[in-house]
Amino acid sequence: MLERRPLEASDLYKLRLISDARISPEGTHVAFVLQQMDEKKNEYASNIYIVNMQGDVRQFTSGNKDSAPRWSPNGEFLAFLSKRGDAAQVHVLRADGGESIALTDLKHGAGVPVWSPDGTAIAFAGLISTEPEEQTTDKDDEKIAATNIVDRASYKVDGVGYIGNRRRHIFVVTIADHALRQLTDGDFFDDDPAWSPDGTLIAFGSSRGERWDVTPAGDIYLIPSSGGEARQITRDGAFGRPAFDVSGSRVFFPGNQDMDDVFAPSRLYSASLDEFDLRDELGEWDGSFGAEVLSDVVRPSDDYGQHVSPAVEGAYFLGTVKGTVNIYLATNGLVQSVTRGARTISDFSLNREGGAMAFVGADSVHLSEIYIRNGDQERRLTHENDALLRTVETIGPECFWFEGANGERSQGWLLQPPGPDQNQRALIVYVHGGPHLAHGESFFFEYQLLAGRGFAVFYPNVHGSSSYGRAYQTSIHGDWGNLDFQDVVAGASAAASRPGIDGGRIAIAGGSYGGYMSIWAMAHSDLFRVGVTERCVSNLLSFFGTSDSGWVWDRSFKTTPEKDGYKLWDMSPVKYAANIRAPLLVIQYEGDDRTPLEQGEQIFVALRRLGKETRFIVYPEESHGLTRMGKPSRRVERMEHILAWFDKWL
Repeated sequence: MLERRPLEASDLYKLRLISDARISPEGTHVAFVLQQMDEKKNEYASNIYIVNMQGDVRQFTSGNKDSAPRWSPNGEFLAFLSKRGDAAQVHVLRADGGESIALTDLKHGAGVPVWSPDGTAIAFAGLISTEPEEQTTDKDDEKIAATNIVDRASYKVDGVGYIGNRRRHIFVVTIADHALRQLTDGDFFDDDPAWSPDGTLIAFGSSRGERWDVTPAGDIYLIPSSGGEARQITRDGAFGRPAFDVSGSRVFFPGNQDMDDVFAPSRLYSASLDEFDLRDELGEWDGSFGAEVLSDVVRPSDDYGQHVSPAVEGAYFLGTVKGTVNIYLATNGLVQSVTRGARTISDFSLNREGGAMAFVGADSVHLSEIYIRNGDQERRLTHENDALLRTVETIGPECFWFEGANGERSQGWLLQPPGPDQNQRALIVYVHGGPHLAHGESFFFEYQLLAGRGFAVFYPNVHGSSSYGRAYQTSIHGDWGNLDFQDVVAGASAAASRPGIDGGRIAIAGGSYGGYMSIWAMAHSDLFRVGVTERCVSNLLSFFGTSDSGWVWDRSFKTTPEKDGYKLWDMSPVKYAANIRAPLLVIQYEGDDRTPLEQGEQIFVALRRLGKETRFIVYPEESHGLTRMGKPSRRVERMEHILAWFDKWL
């Protein structure tokens, strides 16, 4: 039997990352995206593959920048996005192969293709400028950069950068003649088009109030697919990603009924086409709509909404409950689970008749693969990562509950390296980002890597995490650093009491909100011997004005700098920097518009001024998603820096 070795950071290059499972209309094939990291080119290669029901896999595209496959209604074509130039464009290719045809050539690219019911056209959202843009040539390299003048707070987006006055709008392109029509325009964003069953209407999400750029508002609109005026069918909510029901008389969409409630669990709603009769489709179900369990190697889908089927009434959707993600069916306010198990399903699709579904599934020791489900029968179709997993050691976590703040139970997972319990291991506590997301039953490469190096790794969910109901998720609003901090300490202590753990060697780490909590915990407890904070929030006051979405967080902080700056300062970890006594590694990214560089700079400079042990690592160019989408070499280097830091201080 082959002896398995511990994971290495460079094994990241060996991963075959699967996403976006799209079953063909007749249910005989599944198209999906397979992404790999090219070590020599230091970039990602993303292509579309097809697997049949016997598990035979073939590569369908080879552009290396291909994504979002979508079958035509008759199953004869696949539309997809391909970035073969400066921006992704909609391409179409016969299902039996050949050369793809580009249907669009927009300067700023096209969004996910959505076929019309008759297969003659495709709708998508595309980014365009609301003002004339200066044309550039190769000779412009030496010109002085243009001055940026903006009127809206939406001028930058993390992962994209400066967008100025560009806006997304709805387009339709016909397959036969490639004729392109822009259906919507104006100084706002229109997103996520969905066709009515008869093809006469397109539903989409938009926010069109006077101050849309500084509110989380979003409503559902309808527009004739032939063009015309858009009309609103919801009011004053935070909605998006619509999908018509089978009859075409109602539209399903996720979101929050109160736009000021955007940090509560999302719900699934529906509305009729002619009346403002909003209906909550989830009834008493208190889970979280969508796939909210985090991973550094499970690829997010371009479609995480709801799907309808002629075989049943209602809508299928992904739901997150107690750290697991499964498929559920909502019917007239009643919710039933369709799939079960300790795993994370990241996306799914239905065939034409609705009797079969394909999905991407992963768990704590298995990377994402394609599964097919017919009725109650489920089987795995792909085995893309089996070869790697046969050679490396992966560790199944112990899931346990502990008593935290207010005497309530919280959930966590503990990875214990193999070996006898008398080997006293250092413990690393990882706090997830969000904060309204969750740890759970999914593969986390970084945690497995650290466990393979001999560290025990504990990753809890705490007050504020999703998947435990509305009251638990919203309990930290206006009170960051209280109940959540109590849970972190209680969970760390519970994990440290397990056999084989050295309670005197505990570290804390996390990114984004997890970075916030790492600083906060080190400033408010002597439990942690060393820490790592990454892409952190350290000063809530400055965060409001420098983040691409800082303005929305008053719904979680329950105040603004103008109303109560003292409260925000009291909840800011940097205020308590003088209390930190253990070494703290600060990691930040220059291109991060979500938690900007200045957030890391503030805590690092404060620690240096105060004579504390610290180090600052700054990655150029990278956005907030470095750990999941950054340059492959930087992802590997980053993990090696973290390992070296823990090796030194633990």
